[in-house]
Amino acid sequence: MPTASYTNEEILKIVKDCGSGDESALRRFFDLYSQDIYNFPIRVFHLTEDDASDYYIYAFERLKTGKRFKSFVGKSSFKTWFFSVLRNLLIDWQRTKREVKTQTISKVNKDGKEYSTIEDEPDKKAEAMVSALDTTIQFNEVLKDIKVENRVVFKLSFIYYLHLDPEEVQYIATKTEQSEVEVKIEILKLREDLSLREEENLKMEDKITSLYLNILDLKEQKKSKTQGDSVEATYYRERLDHALHKKYEQRKKLIEKKQKGHFLVRTPYREISRVLGISEGGVSVTLLRVMEKIQKKMQNLSGEM
Repeated sequence: MPTASYTNEEILKIVKDCGSGDESALRRFFDLYSQDIYNFPIRVFHLTEDDASDYYIYAFERLKTGKRFKSFVGKSSFKTWFFSVLRNLLIDWQRTKREVKTQTISKVNKDGKEYSTIEDEPDKKAEAMVSALDTTIQFNEVLKDIKVENRVVFKLSFIYYLHLDPEEVQYIATKTEQSEVEVKIEILKLREDLSLREEENLKMEDKITSLYLNILDLKEQKKSKTQGDSVEATYYRERLDHALHKKYEQRKKLIEKKQKGHFLVRTPYREISRVLGISEGGVSVTLLRVMEKIQKKMQNLSGEM
């Protein structure tokens, strides 16, 4: 049964029951969203159907217990939350594969040279996230070698993704003359504020997907409405070409921003300055040095492998 047959309240009830491990609710959920899970890596990351099948099994195994549904608290729309979960699962799955297989469709220009259109190129979100915030054993070992006072600045900068260990919490408590409980409450508040930024990022992700679907739709219209040399066909061809160019440019700009890390949630310097009681300039300089050190050590480790 399509999701359109259910009201928003009914779907939220199913999701809530899934979080409680209700088997009938989980069966109903997969009846409703199995196709979305399968299509997600094809539509957003342009993977092959074989890879989509493998990903579906991976996602199903991790969703069937219902535990992940507990994280949905209604701060964003269910669709936004669900796409975020699917994307995170895809990142994890890609890590296990070590290599992302993508489906590319080559076209030939008027000079006979092959090229790929924008919508055929895989989005780089998963790879960027893995590279920038790779919480593997290797990455954690590199962090441990950094002085605690500098490590804390780095982790607070990316606190939406990283967690403070007991030593780091104790360091902040001692430095700011607070209890460890007070520090933890402060961090939770910070994460809650940053979650609003992540919601905006997810909207941008949805916009990239929406633009991709719009491009496909316009291309289908162009096939059906621009046959022949009639005045009407010429009119539609020019109008659709203009619309396609505009969508391509919009999507290209968003993808470029994403590849540069603009969609990562970073804590403002002023917030880190407030939490630690140091200047914003001090935060900036420390973060720059730590990131340079991490990058250098990660490169050295990669060269040894």
